[in-house]
Amino acid sequence: MTGKLWNNYLKVKTALVESNAEKVQTAAQSLSQNFSEQQEELKSIVQQMASTDDLEKQRELFSKINEQAESLFKNELNNGTIYKQYCPMAFNNTGGYWFSDVDQIRNPYFGDRMLKCGNVAETIKK
Repeated sequence: MTGKLWNNYLKVKTALVESNAEKVQTAAQSLSQNFSEQQEELKSIVQQMASTDDLEKQRELFSKINEQAESLFKNELNNGTIYKQYCPMAFNNTGGYWFSDVDQIRNPYFGDRMLKCGNVAETIKK
């Protein structure tokens, strides 16, 4: 995994935590440029995120990105630690995962409404 892809992913997550739809669009645009031809589906989801200023839609798309990017993050990590985090209340209590570079919870699905809602579900180390 390129550091650029991971860094841009984190920028998207941070913008969602801040509930800043415009910042999400900018970060998603940068993230979409980091996917290879084999990752066309992921790229398409990220481009959808970049093209909407609807924060709730962006959060739904972010959840889809996390579902598809999990194996990418796990398999491509060269060194360091990634935290897979989970909020049981996201999406009408169906739950939602995301990834972080720190174990501290900063919920991208609720932002400041429930900033610390969630837990570390898995620690991925290389």
